[in-house]
Amino acid sequence: MNALSEQNVVHVVIAIIQNTKHEVLVSERKPDVHLGGLFEFPGGKVEGGESPVEALQRELAEELNINALSFSPLIQIPYSYPDRKIFLNVYIVKKHMGIVSAHEGQKIYWKNISSLNDNEFPPANYGVIRALQLPKIFPVTPNYSQEPEKFLMKFEKVVSDEAIQIIQLRSHEIKNSEYVELVKQCIKICKKYHVKLILNRELELVKNLDISGVHLTSERLLSTKKRLLSTKYLLGASCHTQQEVNHANNLGMDYIFIGPVVEKYSSEISKTLTWKGFAELTQNSLMPAYAIGGLNEGDVDTSIIHGGQGIAAIRSIWTK
Repeated sequence: MNALSEQNVVHVVIAIIQNTKHEVLVSERKPDVHLGGLFEFPGGKVEGGESPVEALQRELAEELNINALSFSPLIQIPYSYPDRKIFLNVYIVKKHMGIVSAHEGQKIYWKNISSLNDNEFPPANYGVIRALQLPKIFPVTPNYSQEPEKFLMKFEKVVSDEAIQIIQLRSHEIKNSEYVELVKQCIKICKKYHVKLILNRELELVKNLDISGVHLTSERLLSTKKRLLSTKYLLGASCHTQQEVNHANNLGMDYIFIGPVVEKYSSEISKTLTWKGFAELTQNSLMPAYAIGGLNEGDVDTSIIHGGQGIAAIRSIWTK
């Protein structure tokens, strides 16, 4: 989907309120409204003259009788329904005053983040749910052939870190048979530490392996005509251009990498975007976008400020 024009776009704010049980607050939409009967997160339309933050505070006071004091951006999503266009500004409420209550008579529930089901929410919330379920740091391995004798030792060191929830195994230079054997060993290590393993390789080669998902290169992304995996798997892709982001939107990807952000490449198709270029592409993404290219864990907040989910990194995490 392309960027939305400002004309006739309904700007909406969404609040993510969490409790200590890793649950988020949702309510049931009234049956007589657009997409009635589905679950939704607290929030509503931005009124004329309001900033998104002012609208968020007003909506939470009206809906839940709480005063939001501190919040941080989660994701922005442009979405087109058949009868309307909306732009979601989603915030995580970090601190509030008051006890949450259904101030407008709506039904409210606490739902575990891992159990959130896309089909129970409006379609525009797909990216919101993915952003909640995905971490801020997404490690990517270097090529296996760089240090074959130390690769598995370093791989285990990375995934044994409690902060790591997911990792991408990327090694295009080795033969298929060697890659499959490497994957099998990495699967064992990931299971030991309860880390999701994403493979960056041809789907036909890896589809029967016990993995969590597949990552597409930008070339594979553009040659793909429909989503290749069911939604029980994560499907991601590397994007450098608006065309690639749009195609990822159309395929219903779960996340994308956008870059290179600061790292310089000689390739004509991967020119350095800078943070400004990264922000321009994230504004048109329906799903969480990770910044990649010369970044480290200290860049997570910068990515979030520019509309990203966090950072994907190779060297800075692998060489810690």
